[in-house]
Amino acid sequence: MKKKHFSWGQFFLYLALSGFALICLLPMVLVVIASFSTDASVYEKGFSFFPTGWTLDGYRYIAGFADQIVWGYGVTLFETIAGSVWTIFLCSMFGYALSRRDFQLRSALTVFLLITMLIRGGGLSEFVIKSNVYHLRNNLLVLILPGVSAYTCLVMRTFIRENVPESLIESAKIDGAGDFYIYGRVVLPLIKPVLAALGFMEAIGHWNQWQTSFLYMSEPKLATLQQILMKIEKSMDYLKNNMQMSAEMTKMWSQMPSTATRMAILVVVTGPIIIVYPYFQKYFIKGITIGAVKG
Repeated sequence: MKKKHFSWGQFFLYLALSGFALICLLPMVLVVIASFSTDASVYEKGFSFFPTGWTLDGYRYIAGFADQIVWGYGVTLFETIAGSVWTIFLCSMFGYALSRRDFQLRSALTVFLLITMLIRGGGLSEFVIKSNVYHLRNNLLVLILPGVSAYTCLVMRTFIRENVPESLIESAKIDGAGDFYIYGRVVLPLIKPVLAALGFMEAIGHWNQWQTSFLYMSEPKLATLQQILMKIEKSMDYLKNNMQMSAEMTKMWSQMPSTATRMAILVVVTGPIIIVYPYFQKYFIKGITIGAVKG
């Protein structure tokens, strides 16, 4: 068996990539360390990899909202999973339809998608329609509807056009297969990389979403994780801005680990994404670059 030759060029390339990866990783490591650092250490040395004091007070403060956070995780997981699957399902079907050259409305629908990327109807009209017409206040469906992304549809269209042979679809039609059968049994198995890549991007968008929950959810058990953590931080800001009102508030704020709590909130929010990301990373290069080379 021929032995692989390792060149100096590869060595410096790996060294440069390792250095870049380390630079990207260090800020998150700093956040984790800061979440365990005392406020006195942060005030004295700033954000440091070697703080002078360690504490769990930030996580203890968040633990006081444990019940709300558990409910928030549940709602956010529902939105992330259901919303991502729903969006990818709709956009992959839409992309398949746009990739068919014999589909007469293909050009018109493509232009319509491009218009929606440039012009928005406005947040007020959307709020009125969802609240008064569809009655989606305090309804989990508002977190995942409508679920169509113009960008995702166009990338799906390009990927299907470039990676699903036309002859394969024609052969299936000759055998009597309909469009839904071709989509489910022929197209979907061939576009798994772009499904995973775009699905993960949609999942990140849903995981970080807070505005929809803030506008439409008034019941505490229907709030997303992001909204709950924002409330925790706002409660800290309220105490800080109004601590002159009473000695009790001043004492409470002085004992509150503000910096550690904020960093702990970041860890709670970004931790699951960091854990899941490596499982989807391999799909990004193949899924995104191939699907976006040609328009």
